Amino acid sequence: MVLEFATKRDRNGNRYYLGIDTEKKVYSLERGHWYTRDDITEISKKDRHKLIEQIEDEYKRLDYFI
Repeated sequence: MVLEFATKRDRNGNRYYLGIDTEKKVYSLERGHWYTRDDITEISKKDRHKLIEQIEDEYKRLDYFI
């Protein structure tokens, strides 16, 4: 299962992304072709950092999902 998250846009219009593939045990911080829908779940930057801290020991970071 692929979980997809993005922060709300900041003043400059930027968003920060987090994609987690629970089956392959990988995650990515970049938006790529692996996003499957336009309605990505919005989370705060603080929640995004918490999720990354929780998974970074067990999951491998990729530049993008293949």
